[in-house]
Amino acid sequence: MIVDPTGVTLVPGNGGRDCPGNGYQENVECCCDECDYYLCCFDANEDYCKKCHDQSCPRWN
Repeated sequence: MIVDPTGVTLVPGNGGRDCPGNGYQENVECCCDECDYYLCCFDANEDYCKKCHDQSCPRWN
């Protein structure tokens, strides 16, 4: 699990649609600007995510 300093659980990948910190959730601050997983949320980076070795990522295989 990846937790932002604000306490929001981050879910990288899938265009950011699954992430509670994506800025679209009510009463939750957008966490994208300083997120270490920012690049994982773009569809163009699918290959990057397939090579990821971060075991704390919920999409890690």
